[in-house]
Amino acid sequence: MPTVAPLRLAFLLLLALAPRPAALAASDRAALLAFRASLSPPSRAALASWRGPLSSSWLGVSLHPPASTGAAPPSVAELALPGLNLSGQLPAAPLALLRRLLALDLSSNALSGELPCSLPRSLLDLDLSRNALFGAVPTCLPASLPALRSLNLSANALRFPLSPRLSFPVSLTALDLSRNALAGSVPPRIVADPDTSNLLLLDLSHNRFSSEIPAGITAIRSLQGLFLADNQLSGEIPIGIGNLTYLQALDLSHNRLSGIVPAGLAGCFQLLYLRLGGNRLSGALRPELDALDSLKVLDLSNNQISGEIPLPLAGCRSLEVVNLSGNKITGELSGAVAKWQSLRFLSLAGNQLSGQLPDWMFSFPTLQWLDLSCNRFVGFIPDGGFNVSAVFNGRGGGQGIPSEAVLPPELFVSATMDMPGRQLELGYDLQAATSIDLSRNELRGEIPEGLVAMKGLQYLNLSCNYLDGQIPSGVGGMGRLQTLDFSHNGLSGEVPPGIAAMTELEVLNLSYNSLSGPLPTTDGLQKFPGALAGNPGICSGEGCSADARMPEGKREGSNRRSWLGGWHKENGWVSLAAFCISTMTSFYVSLATLLCSPKARNFVFRPARLEY
Repeated sequence: MPTVAPLRLAFLLLLALAPRPAALAASDRAALLAFRASLSPPSRAALASWRGPLSSSWLGVSLHPPASTGAAPPSVAELALPGLNLSGQLPAAPLALLRRLLALDLSSNALSGELPCSLPRSLLDLDLSRNALFGAVPTCLPASLPALRSLNLSANALRFPLSPRLSFPVSLTALDLSRNALAGSVPPRIVADPDTSNLLLLDLSHNRFSSEIPAGITAIRSLQGLFLADNQLSGEIPIGIGNLTYLQALDLSHNRLSGIVPAGLAGCFQLLYLRLGGNRLSGALRPELDALDSLKVLDLSNNQISGEIPLPLAGCRSLEVVNLSGNKITGELSGAVAKWQSLRFLSLAGNQLSGQLPDWMFSFPTLQWLDLSCNRFVGFIPDGGFNVSAVFNGRGGGQGIPSEAVLPPELFVSATMDMPGRQLELGYDLQAATSIDLSRNELRGEIPEGLVAMKGLQYLNLSCNYLDGQIPSGVGGMGRLQTLDFSHNGLSGEVPPGIAAMTELEVLNLSYNSLSGPLPTTDGLQKFPGALAGNPGICSGEGCSADARMPEGKREGSNRRSWLGGWHKENGWVSLAAFCISTMTSFYVSLATLLCSPKARNFVFRPARLEY
């Protein structure tokens, strides 16, 4: 029995020293009040609800559930204060006292300072994006947060190279350091153990990273989204990229990558979004890419890709956005394109494509943007399929079509993490006008009536071709059209009156054609100075003659016939008989005057002298 008293005393001492729920709640309340006090005065007003006992009524505060009925108030589990314009230094010290904090979201504020290594070790999700944090990413950060699942530090002012020893725990599923000023090389081992890593999303885009893409990234086989766009990366795309069999989004655009598009990309058979534009890639399009039958977005624009569009690419039937502009692609328009029936956006501009436009060119049900400009297409504009696209014809059916024409078009690929299910959710947003651009080719013939019957078009450009005939009168019915460019062709006839009544039209260019006749009497064309430059047959006002109302070709033909049939007297010209009489009279009067002058007679009739 004597030994029981010391044991009981030790137990009571441990019980007294152990942190109780009420004590935890009190310390969390004090930590939050200290957090608020460290902010700027205007920011404290946004947290005016933080008064009284700690509860879930405090703005942005989520609590752990009580351990049992009647227990003391629980501690803070989540603190979410995004977009409140909080300013001042990041309050690291008070946050460190929230020892059971699982999620911290202070995104979209104006917090400054450097990243601390003293945040609660219990943190699973940390979002400090879109603030004003500066300095380097400390090497101690991963070690101080061993259970971290997601880290978002995007859109700050972080700079300096990342340490080559920077390595995050295998529990991390999403790492976003995009839109900073981070420089140097990408760390060779961004995660501690690539084989057991759970990393699904790696976004280092919009920084200043240089050197080559480390081969170690291709060892993180769990990756579903890899974004390295808008850096200064060089070298070739790693051959092992095909090892990422779970990859759904790959964006390496706007770097300095060279070499060919690796055939190993076909190993990423779950790819939905592939963006390699704005690099220095060369070689031909790989037919092996037909294995990517789930691909929705293919962007290889502004490279040095050559050769023809391979027929096997017809297997990519899920394609919705295709941008191959600004390359050196040759040959005729491949029949593979006709199989992409889900197309919303197709740009083949700035290549060396030739031949005639196929009949199926406009036969895509959801097509919103078609750009074939700056190629070598010849022949006529196909006269068919104009009523297929619901978007072109203003019947809806397009996704994300803006009310105003967006030029140039913009494409955004988004990636968000569903943390409870640990799933990466991908999507894209296409911001583009409903547009057809066939400019700077060698097309001939007349403009089809069906082309100007598409009521949903916002942008139509047929400039710099060899089109002739008259402008179809139906163009005035294109009520949504904002840009119309038919310049530098051989169009004739009058300007359709309906053009002057187009209320949405912002840009009009009909210059350097053979248009003639009077302008429409309304004032609708007054806001387009220079729109009719280089059309000498155009006239305006009451001085327009009946002859000026005819196309230039007909007017010239009428003039040629008048040499035989007489000039029109009402236009100020004399008849052919009057012309002959005037000519003969002038001749004889001049001859009589010459002979009546003695000096003139001596000069004309003087004897000729022969000289040897």
